[in-house]
Amino acid sequence: MNLTNMLTCLAKISDVNNPIIFPFPFKLHISLAVISLIFFSYRFAVQKKPYQLVFAVAAPISLLLWISNNRTLFYTVGAIELILFLIAIFTTIFSKPNEAETSASSDKKAKED
Repeated sequence: MNLTNMLTCLAKISDVNNPIIFPFPFKLHISLAVISLIFFSYRFAVQKKPYQLVFAVAAPISLLLWISNNRTLFYTVGAIELILFLIAIFTTIFSKPNEAETSASSDKKAKED
């Protein structure tokens, strides 16, 4: 088999085995994105933790992948998701606790003593 035939065969195989990005359908993906948006928005409203707001924004961004099969869009969305994930980690580590949490923990320590 010469090189030209091998490249032609590989091109045909890659066309046939064009995998999709997600192993589940669009309806399931959109429902999970909406559920996570509602969940993290509610938790942010209750607890006021900044990482929850970042996750509420990050989940629906993955729906942009259904717009096209463009690799540039795929990698751009991946980079945005990675940046938002790192922001969520840093806000978790470096965010100050709420006054309610601080007073609750000090009240709990006072009761134990």
